[in-house]
Amino acid sequence: MKSLSIILPTYNEAGNIANLIKTIYVEIKKINLKPQFIVVDDNSPDGTAKIASQLRKKLPVKVLIRKNEKGLATAILHGIKNSKSDLIVLMDADFNHKPQDVPWLLQPILKSKVDIVIGSRYIPGGGMHITEANKFQFFLSKNGNFFVNRILLNLPVHESLSGFVAFKRTILDNLNVNKIFQGYGEYCIQLLYKSHRRGVKIVEVPVIYGRRRWGQSKSKLIKMAINYFKTAVLLRLDR
Repeated sequence: MKSLSIILPTYNEAGNIANLIKTIYVEIKKINLKPQFIVVDDNSPDGTAKIASQLRKKLPVKVLIRKNEKGLATAILHGIKNSKSDLIVLMDADFNHKPQDVPWLLQPILKSKVDIVIGSRYIPGGGMHITEANKFQFFLSKNGNFFVNRILLNLPVHESLSGFVAFKRTILDNLNVNKIFQGYGEYCIQLLYKSHRRGVKIVEVPVIYGRRRWGQSKSKLIKMAINYFKTAVLLRLDR
């Protein structure tokens, strides 16, 4: 049986984390994988880590608390380095990424020689809940992604920012992960681009972003867009 690590970076997700892990666990058992949940918490003041730790009595949960470092990408990397599974899934802990979609995300890897799968909002069947983006924001995001991915970076996907990614652990062997997993969501662009340059097979599957169930988003859209575009340009120049 193949093993799977689900990396969950958290900050103030006390109202989401327990239900999220329990729901994902039910879904993973349907596809005959051995799961492990790695919660990387940046010392949340709302007790997220404590709630996650209580799940260890019944579920395969590892909780890592970071007190001297913060940030999404480095939290994900910390989780990866503390995992040993054959397969890895990266996802948010706020229900934007639906637990029911985890098996769907993994299917191309389990059924073929695909190495990386990203959940895409911008292909037929994908989309976002209206509370996460209005029609104008979705239009800008979709077309911005198209320009960056298909034109600027020549990636075989329409989405490089969802952060909902599954991959074989072996793809990391020839990558400088310390350089890739920096910043906020820039890591996702860098992971896909650097992997594609090395011949790694990447596909996308349609997903619909769900609605955050509890708490507030940490995303700052304008700052993120600037950083993402800057990252894409630097990657393009570094050929």
